[in-house]
Amino acid sequence: MTKLVTVGEKGQIVIPKKMRDDLKIGKGTKLIVTEDKDKITIKPVNDDKYLFMLLSESSLAKDWLTEEEDKAWEHL
Repeated sequence: MTKLVTVGEKGQIVIPKKMRDDLKIGKGTKLIVTEDKDKITIKPVNDDKYLFMLLSESSLAKDWLTEEEDKAWEHL
């Protein structure tokens, strides 16, 4: 399903009700927002352990590894 939404004054969007219902997104649901070149992906996360693992992998690697260290891991 694809829908057109409009970004509000504070950068907020409304996820259409059908999508929220289909993906079981409700008040308090945690979402992972990922930027990749020219697109944004939003995924609901229902497991806090999974959320921690995802955030640890992506953000800590970028913050802690130097560019040379990062390249050293590319082949793995």
